[in-house]
Amino acid sequence: MIWTILVLTLSIALNGLLLWYIRQTLRRLLFASENFAWLMNSIKNFRDHLQSLHELEMFYGDTTLGHLIEHSKQLVEDMENFEEIYTLLEDKPDDGKEKEETE
Repeated sequence: MIWTILVLTLSIALNGLLLWYIRQTLRRLLFASENFAWLMNSIKNFRDHLQSLHELEMFYGDTTLGHLIEHSKQLVEDMENFEEIYTLLEDKPDDGKEKEETE
């Protein structure tokens, strides 16, 4: 009888500890997700700014700016490869494939 109460108390304590740990981990993951989305937006804005600067008459054809533009495009592509990680809260568009497979 005493062992049963002891095991039950220990189980409740461990479950409570695990729930607390899961909650803390999810909070940190959501924080990282929001920051990655902000970072991606910032990099895209930088790329667009470079592109508009490169198109100005006084900088048109400048190779240094051209390389910077290519580098920023590659950086955006690399970040988009990790899109699944940092877009935890956004819903994916439904393309109807799931409905076709089930029917």
